[in-house]
Amino acid sequence: MVEAAPSPRGSISAVITFHRERALVTPTLASVERMRRHAEARGWSMELVMTLDGDDAETERAILTHPALREGDTLHRIRVGDLSLSRNHAIAHARGDYVAILDGDDLFSANWISAAVELIEREGPRHIAHPKLIIAFGAWHAWWEQIDQTDPRFLPETLFKLNHWNACSVARREVFLDCPYELARVGDGFGFEDWHWNCQTIARGYVHRVVPETFRLERRKHEGSLNLAHQRHAAVLRPSAFFD
Repeated sequence: MVEAAPSPRGSISAVITFHRERALVTPTLASVERMRRHAEARGWSMELVMTLDGDDAETERAILTHPALREGDTLHRIRVGDLSLSRNHAIAHARGDYVAILDGDDLFSANWISAAVELIEREGPRHIAHPKLIIAFGAWHAWWEQIDQTDPRFLPETLFKLNHWNACSVARREVFLDCPYELARVGDGFGFEDWHWNCQTIARGYVHRVVPETFRLERRKHEGSLNLAHQRHAAVLRPSAFFD
């Protein structure tokens, strides 16, 4: 393991949730390490706070033997069966000024996290940052740009039928403590935890922004997709203050 360099600017916790990714852990952690080195070059420190939900020796081995891991990075083995609770668990153990939400099988532009925290430093602590470009690959190939909430084309009422931002986000840690993710287990009737979280944060006065020249490569699975599982079970959003 490599010691992280001290940082005068501040600290970031990269929250990564794992659940049966197995070999896909390897490129994801390599991508996260590239982001960490980019952030360190700009004066930030970064820790990895990871959760592994359920018993999966292959995924656990792939995580613990990856060369990206450093002293201070943590892996929490949990059995909650829910992505929202996994994220909340990691956030509760995060020590950074900022938290970056990452999925265990995605890839990211090297500048994503550092550019996100720098936007929030400029614009203020009540801003939440998202990548500008989303590129889907795997079972489905597509790309699209996410909209900035301050863009005059953004209409709040469209959140009744459309989720404008996926879960890949960066914000001050206190934002996630103020607005924790809500339980959204498949089959319970409620789903789309990131959509609900976006609505709740807007209702509390936070502003969702997109960061220019950043992207997320979103892996689309042939099977095991949480989003598709919610659709098959006709899941709906939990009640939100946004719709009051």
